[in-house]
Amino acid sequence: MTYPYQPQVPMDGPAPGVRYGARMSRFIAYLIDGFIMSFVIGIFVVIGTVITAASVSPDATSVGPMALVGTLLMLLGGILALLYKPYFWSRSGQTPGYKMMGLKVVRAADGGPVSFGTGIVRLIGYLISGIVLDLGFLWILVDGKRQGWHDKIANTVVIAA
Repeated sequence: MTYPYQPQVPMDGPAPGVRYGARMSRFIAYLIDGFIMSFVIGIFVVIGTVITAASVSPDATSVGPMALVGTLLMLLGGILALLYKPYFWSRSGQTPGYKMMGLKVVRAADGGPVSFGTGIVRLIGYLISGIVLDLGFLWILVDGKRQGWHDKIANTVVIAA
């Protein structure tokens, strides 16, 4: 005997055969990307500082024109750090850390690729997620779709690639 209503089996992810990214994998990917960004910023800051320090006069009363180059290098490092994640999210959905951990950021609505603008919104969501004792990141632990506040703000999900 068949019944007109068949209960649906809950899906592991946003579509059949797709799984949400594991919580620990997301955390490890976050650490990997943080290390990469810190390393890159560090290189720019060290080079910029050396150039700036070398342009100071021996009596430390004036600064030469190369100080501007050093300052611009440090600023460039900061800009690269800000654009790192949105660039990779919009290019392939995977930062190097996400790629290593087999994760991908996609639109929650249809699983499509994330635009650069959505990546910027998601990055702003990172700031909001971290502003209150990282509660927005910890939300991943209790949310059924494993979305942090940044995911909810940008309408994204992280899936297993």
